Amino acid sequence: MSSSNTPSYVLRYFKMTGLAETIRLLLTAAKVDWTEENPEWPQAKAAQPFGRMPVLVEKEANSDGSDFLLSESRTIERYLVRKHGLIPNDPMQAARQEEIRDQVSDVTHQFFGIRWHKGESREEAVEKFKAISDKMFEVHSRILRENGSNGHFFGNELSYVDIAVYAFLRTIATAGASVEPDIAKYVMDSLTPEFKQLAKTIDAEPLLAAHVSKEPLLSMISI
Repeated sequence: MSSSNTPSYVLRYFKMTGLAETIRLLLTAAKVDWTEENPEWPQAKAAQPFGRMPVLVEKEANSDGSDFLLSESRTIERYLVRKHGLIPNDPMQAARQEEIRDQVSDVTHQFFGIRWHKGESREEAVEKFKAISDKMFEVHSRILRENGSNGHFFGNELSYVDIAVYAFLRTIATAGASVEPDIAKYVMDSLTPEFKQLAKTIDAEPLLAAHVSKEPLLSMISI
């Protein structure tokens, strides 16, 4: 077993934001020792627990000193936020953050599913995406306003849901813009003042500076 009380992690994923961006930000916010590996694909597929990534490796974490491997992006996220205090202990407060996280995930999946549609099917997929995206911005902007439009969803400190929504916007502005530039622009053009304040606040968050300072979100969107 490691003699250090601070866990050491390895994140396996592709060289893109995608499903791992929230995990990267959580590891950075937790101030733990972590590195990222970008395995050759599909050569490394068989070496992953379920044949896909992301995968989190917590070094020497099991009772026998072996590594603890975890897959499924949101499972990894929830493991990290509970272990490192980035979500409330109160079950109701935690559930509210997870609710928002899952809503953002639904919008993300809808966005990246558009590319598989053609013709009229694509038009329907785009309209369906715009409807769910618009609803998300409406509801989440209200929650941000109710918290004082201070750039956080709840309270005055960085939390899981702040990070997850911020990561969603980074993913749309990068990977999303590379596959569906017009739809990504629609999302960025939909940003309300409350979401822009969130982007500004999280861009300036000292805990995340090591990851976001080279490419802050505000540099990717129009203000």
